[in-house]
Amino acid sequence: MTQGLKISMKRRLSAVLAGLFLLGAASSPALVSFDFETPYLSQPGNQVWDFCIVPTGGVYHAFYHTIPQQTSHPANADTIWHAVSDDLRRWDIRGPALTAGPDWWDDVAMWAPDVVFDPQSGRWAMLYTGVAAGMVQRACLAWSDDLETWNKSEANPVFEPDSITYFWSPSEEWSSFRDPFLYHDGQVWNMLSTAQLRLGGVPGYRRGIVHRATSPDLVNWQDAGVFFEHDGVGGRSNALESVQYLVRGGWHHLFFTEQDPAIENHPTSHLVASDPSGWTMLDREIIDPGWAPEIEPFLAAGDLDIFARLAKDVDPRDGTSFVTMKLDSVRFDSGGQVPVIIPADPWSDDWPIRLGSAAEVGPVFGDNPVWRDDPGMGPGGHGWFGSFENYGGPLMGVGQPGSFLGDGATGRLESRAFVLTGENFRLRLGGGASVPGCYVGLVDNATDELLTTLRPNGASALTERYWNVGAFVGRTVRMVIVDEAKGNGGWLAVDDIEELAGTSAATGQDPALFPVADLAAVPNPFNARTEIRFELRQPGSYRLDIHDLGGRRVWRVEDSWPAPGTVVLTWDGRDAAGRPLPSGTYFCRVVHEGRTVAMARLALVK
Repeated sequence: MTQGLKISMKRRLSAVLAGLFLLGAASSPALVSFDFETPYLSQPGNQVWDFCIVPTGGVYHAFYHTIPQQTSHPANADTIWHAVSDDLRRWDIRGPALTAGPDWWDDVAMWAPDVVFDPQSGRWAMLYTGVAAGMVQRACLAWSDDLETWNKSEANPVFEPDSITYFWSPSEEWSSFRDPFLYHDGQVWNMLSTAQLRLGGVPGYRRGIVHRATSPDLVNWQDAGVFFEHDGVGGRSNALESVQYLVRGGWHHLFFTEQDPAIENHPTSHLVASDPSGWTMLDREIIDPGWAPEIEPFLAAGDLDIFARLAKDVDPRDGTSFVTMKLDSVRFDSGGQVPVIIPADPWSDDWPIRLGSAAEVGPVFGDNPVWRDDPGMGPGGHGWFGSFENYGGPLMGVGQPGSFLGDGATGRLESRAFVLTGENFRLRLGGGASVPGCYVGLVDNATDELLTTLRPNGASALTERYWNVGAFVGRTVRMVIVDEAKGNGGWLAVDDIEELAGTSAATGQDPALFPVADLAAVPNPFNARTEIRFELRQPGSYRLDIHDLGGRRVWRVEDSWPAPGTVVLTWDGRDAAGRPLPSGTYFCRVVHEGRTVAMARLALVK
């Protein structure tokens, strides 16, 4: 444990951000929970692309389009998704808000939604880019009464550019008119879009612009001309994408991404002037390595705004990209002129004390071992703690996908203090077996006495465990996660810590919480077949599922057992249809009454 506690300015900003991210409530709940989700929105198997955030009704709504991870062509973006969060860290993906087609004007793809509330109609409006044959782009509209159910407008497409003035034609490949941004100036609605001016007649040459159209009702739009024209020394034909326009303290800000073919990653650019006529690319500043920025107010009061953008990293196994939305904060200094991005503390206020190299890394992003072709840990979300790992996520500045610290890393986390109410904790735990220096523990907040510990049992994946703490109910305690071991197996992983109410049995374990024990497969790794065994402590109906690393269920057994005892099931490495599965890592879960009660990792080797 060589590193000191992070305090100073970062601690002060953490307190501010905790309130704005709704992570630190004014009063503690009766039962506590700790997880390690960080401010990202990710969707497994997909790249999250152009998006908008709508803060309303006490929650944040995100609308975005996706592209499958193994592809890069935007024609694959056939769905606009809807996700909801109350803290910008834990997202509930509700499902598709809109899908492409069947009409011709968006039957190829849908991109870049922007959602506003229209007081005139009393409805929510979504402007998005409809993509037709030849990747021709037009502005399209959908309506919703509740942000859940959306209906496309019968007036679609609601706007398309003039083919003489702009480099756009219904018959010209990749005719650019995309990424709408909406604002109301007190009189009419304004829509800013990515477009290209046609200069020098027909066919002429291109000039990248931000286009403006106006409308009294979000349906009928009129061309209002060029809002900003690329006036840089070079690259004046480059598209100016994902525009955000806002005014702070009388200063007019334009945020955008320049689609420069000479730059692999297209960062966020910023212009500011006392009037939009004063913008010039000669004053352009690159303020963030992410792209497609979105700036919105927090639901909680304060002088900070949300600063969200797209963040990319590369899968080292095949070189494909994975893209997520990363969320931080921004304030405007110098009377509203200068935007200052403030990274969110990934630990929030739940874990104020972090010591040692393993705790300096921050929560692990994604199933990091998979990116180095190791068996996965199976985390519950996109964030978890692993003292072996060294990757904090895109734009976090910590490690890279698949990198690790190893057994030699040590660290200690201590939670905020809380009054212990429940008699059990449910958590997911992995790590080396019988390693004295690795444990999760409870510490008396007044005396610093270590009251009780739970140690890893050798599970190489995050496995659900139950921990009886009934002897200490009523005390004010802190939870600690400790790795003081440097030898072989000296690591641990933790996720999804939840305090549970209930009465403990005299044995110190509540049988209702421990229906299954000792889940294992023999042999493991295996080739042709393996026996999956577990001890059943309660009779009842159980289900055993086997999933691949992508979460796809490949095999299932459901049965009822009338009495406790040893259950033995044989699996031959085939899916439910009898097809041989490839070599790799699989996860086995026992489910009882809708809850996973045991989990193990299987390795199929051919």
